[in-house]
This record gives sequence, C-alpha cells and structure tokens, in this order.
Amino acid sequence: EAVRAQERATADRDRARRQARRRRVLKFKTAVPTPPRRQPRFGRLPVRAKLGLALGWLLAQFVAWQLVSHPGPRLGIAIVSLFALPLVVVVLFNPARRYR
Repeated sequence: EAVRAQERATADRDRARRQARRRRVLKFKTAVPTPPRRQPRFGRLPVRAKLGLALGWLLAQFVAWQLVSHPGPRLGIAIVSLFALPLVVVVLFNPARRYR
C-alpha cells in the first residue's frame, strides 16, 4: 500500500513537472516575435514600361533584319538576339518580381 502511494506520488510529481515544462515552452513559443517581412528593393514594373520594352525589342529586331543583307551579320544578330531574349522575358514576365 505504501509502495503504491509512493508510485502514485512520483507519477503525479512527474506529470506536474511535464505540464509545467509544457507551459514554459508554450509561453516561450508565443513570446518569440515573427521576423519582419523583407522590403522589396524595386517596385513593380509598370505595364506601359513592359509594353515599351516589348515593342522596342521587336522594332530593334525588325530594323536590324531589314538593314543587314549579308548572312554573316544576320547570323550574329540572331545569336545576340537569342541570348538576350531570356533577359527580356525575365524583365517582362517574371512572377517572382511581383510585389504586394
């Protein structure tokens, strides 16, 4: 009988200790502030600027292809255009640059 009472007292003490620890942990978790949101470095590019970039790109391509008649420079223009096109696409349509 005394052994059971001692076991019960030990179990109650352990339970109280666990509950107290749980309360301390929860109190600490709620006290930790959330980190501030990172401020965007640049704002959203306006639609008018996007259209200007796209139309300027197309106009530059058209003029370059009309002015150059030899195949060598045309190939060079095509290669430069091909490598520069991803930059234009990222500037115009990158969803990661959309800010609140």
